[in-house]
Formats: sequence, structure tokens, C-alpha cells
Amino acid sequence: MGQLYQELVNFDYWTTVAQLLNFGLQLLLFKRFLFEPVKKILEKRQNEVNTVYADAEQANIAAQEAKRSYETHLATARQEAEDITSKAVASAKLQSDQILSAAKEESDKLRAKASADIELERQRAMSEAKGEISKMAVEIASKLVEKEIDENTHSALIDRFIDEIGEN
Repeated sequence: MGQLYQELVNFDYWTTVAQLLNFGLQLLLFKRFLFEPVKKILEKRQNEVNTVYADAEQANIAAQEAKRSYETHLATARQEAEDITSKAVASAKLQSDQILSAAKEESDKLRAKASADIELERQRAMSEAKGEISKMAVEIASKLVEKEIDENTHSALIDRFIDEIGEN
């Protein structure tokens, strides 16, 4: 038994060389058929991931640019809407002022015409009143000439003249 254990512990150069060659051959095979294909697969996946990240970054940049463009267009549209609104308000105010001015002019014309008509009517009434007063004065004078008037008759004639003027 001692010898059996002795052979297990014994160092055989040919076995060691065979084992080293076997180990080297396994390394070459693993490298050739395992590590290189796995490395290629990992590089391919890394390239795909990088491509996805690059595409995502490009899409993000494009989205940011589209957002900026949209916000610019929106701001421009808002400004145009405010301009249109302010122009419409200004136009409406101008039209309102013109309408009010025209109405005021028309009202002034009507007021002036009414004042002229009233003045004409007053002058006509005064003219008629003067004519009536003249007629009455002539009548009174003719009645005075017809009779001699005493103070009581004179007062009565004046009162009747005043009453006739009041009635007319």
C-alpha cells in the first residue's frame, strides 16, 4: 500500500507535460469556440445598446427642437391674436367715436333748428301780438275820440284792454 500512495505522490514529467498540453489545448479551444463568439455577441449587443441610446438621444433632441418650435409658433399665434384683438378693439372704438360724433352733430343740428323754429315762432307771435295791440290801440283811440273819457271810463277801458290782451 505504501507504494500505491507513493505513485500518487510521484512526479511524472510526461504526465505533467501531457496535462499542460491538454490544458493549453483546452484554453485554445475555449478561446476559439467560446470566448471569441461570446465576446462578439457581447460587442454586438453593446453596439445595439449604443445605437438604441444614440437613437433615443437623437429622438430626444428632435423632440426638444419640435417643442421649441411649437412654443415659438404658439407665442407667435398668441401675439397675432392679441394684435388682431387690439386692432378690432381700436377699430370698434374708432367706429363708436365716429357714430357718437355723427349723432352729436345731428343732435346739435336738430337743437339749432328747433331753437331757430322757436325763435321764428316767438317773433311771429310777437308780430301778431304787436298787430293786435296796434289794432286795440287804434280802437281805444277811436273810442276816446268818440267820447270824452272821465277817469272811471278811462280805467275801465284800460282794464278791458288788458283783459283782451290776456285772452289773445
